[in-house]
Amino acid sequence: MGAVDRDVASAGRGGRSFPRRLLAVGTGLAVLYLVLLTGQRALDAYRANQEVETMRREIDALRSHNAELQAELSSGRLDEDIERIAREELRMVRPGEQPVTLIWPGGRLRGQTDSEAPAQPPEPNWRSWLRLFVDA
Repeated sequence: MGAVDRDVASAGRGGRSFPRRLLAVGTGLAVLYLVLLTGQRALDAYRANQEVETMRREIDALRSHNAELQAELSSGRLDEDIERIAREELRMVRPGEQPVTLIWPGGRLRGQTDSEAPAQPPEPNWRSWLRLFVDA
C-alpha cells in the first residue's frame, strides 16, 4: 500500500499545484494590468503638465503684448497716429475740409497699389470656357 499512498499523495499535490499556478498567473496578470494602468495615468499627467506649461507661456506672452499695447495707448503720439491712419488709410477728412483726390495714370489713386486698384469687370463665362478648351 505504500506505492498506492505515494500515487494518491502525488495526485493530491498535483491537484493542488494547478490552482496555485492559476492563482499565480492571475496575480501576475493583475499586477501587469495595474502597472500598465499606472503608466498610462503617469503619461496622461505628463501630457497635461506639458499643456499647462504651454498655456502659461502663451498667457505670459499675451500679458507682455497687453502691456505693450497699454503703453502705446498712454503715449502722446496716439492722437497723431489715429489722425494719420484716418487720413491716409481710411481716406477720412475733417468736417469743413475739401478733399482732393489725385488719380494717377492707369486709374489708380495716389498711394494705391496695383492690388488695390479698381477691379476690371469680370470676364464673361463663355470666354473662360472658350479659353479652357481652345488657346485663344
